[in-house]
Amino acid sequence: MLARRFAGFSSQATTELTGYALAFGISWALAHALTMRAHIRIDVLVNYLPDRLRYVMHLLSLIALAVFMGFIAKGAYDLVDESILFRATDISVLQTPLWIPQGLWALGIVVFLVLILLVILENFLLVLSGRGREAEALVHMRTYQEEVAEALEATGLADTKDGAK
Repeated sequence: MLARRFAGFSSQATTELTGYALAFGISWALAHALTMRAHIRIDVLVNYLPDRLRYVMHLLSLIALAVFMGFIAKGAYDLVDESILFRATDISVLQTPLWIPQGLWALGIVVFLVLILLVILENFLLVLSGRGREAEALVHMRTYQEEVAEALEATGLADTKDGAK
C-alpha cells in the first residue's frame, strides 16, 4: 500500500500473498471461535426448552455443523488433490504452487471439523453422565456478563476495586 500510494507502483505478489493469508487465517479462526463460543447462534427458542431437550438441541446443532463442515472438508481435500494432480500454480509473478495455500486452508477446515467432533463427544459424555449443565456451558452462547468480564479484563479494568488500581 505504501509503495502504491507514495511511489506509484504496486506488487501483485503482495495481493496474492494477502489473499492466501486471509483464506487460511479465516479457516484457522473457525476453531478458535468455537472454543470461545463466538459463532453466531439464534437460540431464542432453545432457551425456553426444558433442560434435557435443550441439551439434545445443542448436540443436534453441533452434529449439523459437523455434517456441513464434513462437506466443506471433502471439497477442500478434492481441491488440493486436483491442484497437486495438475501441478496448478497461481498466474501471478510468484507462480505459487496452489496446493500450498490451499493445503493450509484445507488443514484449518479439517482442524475445525476435528474440534467439532471432539466437542460433540465431550458434550455427549457429559450429558450421559448427568452433567448436562456443564455440557451446555461449553457450547451455549456467552452471556452478557461473560462478555463484559472479558472486555474489562482486556482493558485491564477487571482488577480494579472502586475505580482505583
